Amino acid sequence: MESKKDVESMKQPGLVKRMVATGQLTRLTIYICTAVPSVIFLLLGLMVQFGVIGPLVIGGFVIGTLLDYVIFTILIATGVFGFYEAIRIHKVRKINDRFPDFVRDLAESRRAGMTFTKAIMYASRGNYGVLTPEIQKIARQISWGSSVDDALSSFAKRVNTKLIKRTISLIIEASRSGGNVADVLDAASRDAREIRYLEKERRASMLSYVAIIYVGVVVFLVIIVILTSNLIPAMLGTGGQGLQGTMGNVSNMITVGDINSLFFYAAMIQSIGMGVVAGIFEDGNFQAGIKHVFIMVLIGWIIFKAGVGI
Repeated sequence: MESKKDVESMKQPGLVKRMVATGQLTRLTIYICTAVPSVIFLLLGLMVQFGVIGPLVIGGFVIGTLLDYVIFTILIATGVFGFYEAIRIHKVRKINDRFPDFVRDLAESRRAGMTFTKAIMYASRGNYGVLTPEIQKIARQISWGSSVDDALSSFAKRVNTKLIKRTISLIIEASRSGGNVADVLDAASRDAREIRYLEKERRASMLSYVAIIYVGVVVFLVIIVILTSNLIPAMLGTGGQGLQGTMGNVSNMITVGDINSLFFYAAMIQSIGMGVVAGIFEDGNFQAGIKHVFIMVLIGWIIFKAGVGI
């Protein structure tokens, strides 16, 4: 006969199943999809810099310089990871909306005399929208031999929001301390619902600031295009004799390309900074700003390629 230890070891899931259950496999895939193209573009940029390959001329636009490949690297890194985070945050937002219902049903099951394990198993057969697969993952981890506390903690780490972490911590402490757990769960459900309502109000009020940031970035880029296409060439070209007379030989060392490059670097730095600020305004975290960085850097690069010709 097999020993109890052998039976328990057979119930343990494999590494892949554990990574799927905890969400680590998806995140690892995203990291790989972000890192590999980024490294490739950086290598191409170095090859251009050392003259191994040359840039391409498409429709009168030069594409494939070292600066272009650096921008492509930023776009790949922020695009893949940023939009993955955007999809994840959108999913988490829906999970937060249904999470109070799950906690309330746990309270009702406890009042009916069920243990936490049976209550979670019963809830895994219910319909909680996008939260249902997460509850099923909790149930699977429990069936594999994990404790309820460990399964709930893994769920809190996967979702990774203050609301979920706070409520799960309260549920775990209530299950350990005993007493009237159902009343604690009801209070946690009401608390989670109120916090979610306040978060929705805050996000709605902050969306106008995000729009202002985008308008500011676009206006800044348009002003740069006007300066580089009219004012700067006039100052440093045939109309720059007065400037040369006041600045001496300094103006002879400054070219239009130097000023365009300076403006381009300033625009990219502003796009990255404003993208991060927009994400903090929108959702209160740095990850939410990565998709805004991608959008603003892409807009800036297109405007400079088409309007300035850098």
